[in-house]
Amino acid sequence: MPPVPTSVDGMERKTLVQKEQDAGREWTAGPPGGALQRTIFNILCVASFGHVGLSPVWASIRLYHKGDDSVWVEETRQLCDRLNNFLLVGPYICMLCACGLFIGSIIVTAVAFLVLSKAGPIWSQCVLYSTRFHVYSTLIMLSYPLISIGAGTALLGVGILGAMWVLCPPFAMGVLFSISYLSARLKIPVP
Repeated sequence: MPPVPTSVDGMERKTLVQKEQDAGREWTAGPPGGALQRTIFNILCVASFGHVGLSPVWASIRLYHKGDDSVWVEETRQLCDRLNNFLLVGPYICMLCACGLFIGSIIVTAVAFLVLSKAGPIWSQCVLYSTRFHVYSTLIMLSYPLISIGAGTALLGVGILGAMWVLCPPFAMGVLFSISYLSARLKIPVP
């Protein structure tokens, strides 16, 4: 194999190494599986590294074995930066609020369950339904879990979408929006 020139930048180095034969691989893909297996593998690669297949990863590893770790360091830095994008202020606050709403709905549901399972009809009449304020308070308490879970789901969706908007390359966002559009267009039921 010809030596890798040191006067080229990282992307050119990766291209040169990808053209080499894969003789030193530790892992091989094996015989091609079914369409579902290939699709799942490609989706996992795009979600993990931002590109289809593992050839750029192997190119970085082969360059490292040849004594050039700059591509590996750059790839690792980019991957860590992608993961840190979930800690951006806006998406992070949305996700924290969503978790708070989910935990709050669980607590309110547990308290409502305990109170209603022990309440008798006379106590319910005298306490829960005695005045208009008590009736509205009881209805709010009983409907809070549903409202809280709905608001939490919306906030979580906004937070994840915001983080993915910064995280994903335009191609991946196009795929996500296409899947969303097609599922809405075809009226695919949500389980």
